[in-house]
Amino acid sequence: MRRPPRREINVNVPVMPLKSADASVSGMTTMKMTHCIEQERVLWGRPSRDLSDGAPRHASLTGMVRQPWAVRVGRTSLVIRGAKPRDLAAVASMHARCTPQTLLNRYRTGGRRPAVVALELQLRQPLSFVASTYDGVVVATAVAGVDGYHGRDAAVVGLLVEDAWQAQGLGRELMSHVSGAALVCGYGEIIGYPATSVTAVQRLMIDVGRTRIVTDPHRPHLHTYLPESAALGLGPVRERLAS
Repeated sequence: MRRPPRREINVNVPVMPLKSADASVSGMTTMKMTHCIEQERVLWGRPSRDLSDGAPRHASLTGMVRQPWAVRVGRTSLVIRGAKPRDLAAVASMHARCTPQTLLNRYRTGGRRPAVVALELQLRQPLSFVASTYDGVVVATAVAGVDGYHGRDAAVVGLLVEDAWQAQGLGRELMSHVSGAALVCGYGEIIGYPATSVTAVQRLMIDVGRTRIVTDPHRPHLHTYLPESAALGLGPVRERLAS
C-alpha cells in the first residue's frame, strides 16, 4: 500500500534571541502576577479604610484593633494579633495544610490556594489578623477590607481556619473581633462570600448583627449590618471585661 505524498508547509518563524526569550518569559510572569494582584484589589477594594478613618466616638478603641490577645481553643492557648508581612511563610504553610474543601469555602477558586502575592496583599491590609500558637504556627486568618462591589462603607470579610482547628469556636472568636474592628474603622456593614458553607457563615454573622442573604446568581453573599454593640466584640475588650 503506497503512502500518500507528504505535504510540506513552509512557515517563517522568527528566531528569538536568548535574551529576548528570557525577557518574554519574565514579561509573562509579570503579567500573571499583575493579573493576580488586580483580582485581589477588585475584591478588597482600594483603598481600604485605616484605623484613623472611624468615628470620633470609637477613637478610644483603635489601639485595641491590632493589639494581641489570648484565647483558649480546646487545651491550647492561641494568640490573635494583627498580621504582618513577615507572617507570609507561616500563613502559606497553613494554606498548604488546608483541604481543598476548606480553601473552596474561603476563596471560591475551585479549592486552590491563592498565589503568594495575593496572600501578601491580604497580610498588608489594616484589618488583617492571624491566630497562632505560642510557637508561631499560624492556624487561622481573618481579614476585612473595602468591598469593591458595595462601596466604601461595606467591608468584605474572609475567615480561614485550618481543618484541625475547626468546630472549636475559633471562627466565632475571629468573626467577633474582625466585625468589631470593621465598626471601629467606620464600616457600617460586613459582607461574606461563602461557597458551600452558607449556613455556617450565616450562623457566625448572625451573632454579630442583623444578617440577610442576597441570592445573586453570579455572586451570592451575606450582608450583616453592624450595631454599636459590635465594638464590644473586639478581643482585647472582651479579655478586659472577663478579667
